[in-house]
Amino acid sequence: MLSPLQRPFNVGGLNETFGGSGSHTSSPTSSRRDGKEKSRYLIKHREYYMVGGDLFVLIDDVLFKIHSYFFKREAREFFDDAPADCAQAAPRSDEVDLGKSEDNAIRILDVTVQEFETFLWVFYNPQYSIYDAPIDSWFTILKLAHRWDFPIVKAFALRELQRRQSEVPLVTRIRIYQDYNAPPEYLVPLYGELCARDLTPTEEEAVELGFERMYRVFKARELLRSPVDAVDESGTYLSPMPEGITQEETFGTIEEIFGLPAYPIAEGAQDDVVQAGGVQEGGVRDEVVQDEGAQEEGAQDDKHGDNEDGSSSTSVQDDDDVDVYLDAVDDSQDEEKDEGKGEDQKKKSAKQKRADKKQKKNKKNNRS
Repeated sequence: MLSPLQRPFNVGGLNETFGGSGSHTSSPTSSRRDGKEKSRYLIKHREYYMVGGDLFVLIDDVLFKIHSYFFKREAREFFDDAPADCAQAAPRSDEVDLGKSEDNAIRILDVTVQEFETFLWVFYNPQYSIYDAPIDSWFTILKLAHRWDFPIVKAFALRELQRRQSEVPLVTRIRIYQDYNAPPEYLVPLYGELCARDLTPTEEEAVELGFERMYRVFKARELLRSPVDAVDESGTYLSPMPEGITQEETFGTIEEIFGLPAYPIAEGAQDDVVQAGGVQEGGVRDEVVQDEGAQEEGAQDDKHGDNEDGSSSTSVQDDDDVDVYLDAVDDSQDEEKDEGKGEDQKKKSAKQKRADKKQKKNKKNNRS
């Protein structure tokens, strides 16, 4: 003989075959579909099938009987969350509403029994002001409060997570707060911490946060580290390279970050400077050397352009023109001879020979 809690009832034509559990009170039920009758057992929750309850909720094979007051007081979307086939199986009328009886229970498909138990604990906590629960429980409460639009419960869960923030990794907190539309006062400081920290986001953090969010994080990190006046004509913020970064340094970083094989840099191009428009040949170091060489040659020409008494000599200037022509011929011959030598060695050899010839010419002028 069945006990009063084991009376048979109908569940509105649900076509799932449910199993039982010894920890709950089970009730046999049957439904008829296509002329065939199926028997199964539903389980009344051992704690949340409550005397005086007036709201029936079915999750898997477990039936909850709770107080609708908590849900009608605050929830905005809980009663609209029932699947369409459940509403069709138990159509609403003036006499019978969805969730008002066992055979018209609200069926929730994608929430587990344990998650719903955790959520109900917020309302039925026997210790009143002591809400001590594992951190994962607060994630569950936040998820369901957001889904069913319980604003007060959601704010409560956010405060508890904020109080215990040291237990949750930074990027995980950002992801959860973003997914459940936490207010800006929760998100802005966390994004600020991620963008300001010295350590760049890891690959695991990028996967967890997602492409679009992590793209914005890296963009913010670049802007925060750029000069304040790095803006183009259209007002777009820029993140320029530090001055003097060479090909060798840039390519080495690219190879390390992207896991690419070493790129063979052309001989003599290791010091080429990388800039927005491409690679600037010669680089800063070569420009300095060239400027110094030009200054030295200009000083020597100025020094030997005048006689000892300070007057200018036309014959000396003519000789200088001939010497320049001879220097050019000699340089061309020297470069052909030194074809197998390195570029730097060639320049050094030609320059030294020009200096020797000028020295001989100066001695000759002095004797005359």
